[in-house]
Amino acid sequence: MSTNAKIPPPPDADGFMSTADAAKLLFVSRPHVMKLLEQGKLKLHHKAGNTRFLTTTSVLAYQAHLRAAAKAYQASAGDNE
Repeated sequence: MSTNAKIPPPPDADGFMSTADAAKLLFVSRPHVMKLLEQGKLKLHHKAGNTRFLTTTSVLAYQAHLRAAAKAYQASAGDNE
């Protein structure tokens, strides 16, 4: 792993993270995070200027949902073989 790789900071104790940090954590683009926010799948913590901050719990819950869906898909795909 490169030492120049940008890794998002761990979710802080204040309970929020930027859309950019959420995108890095979820391995998606920032515009996709904005779409998830608009769809109500992620919750807004606050807005500072043009920067939106999401609740850490909503981001981690969405990440857990994605992982569970992937495991369910893998389990069902394994049954068909």
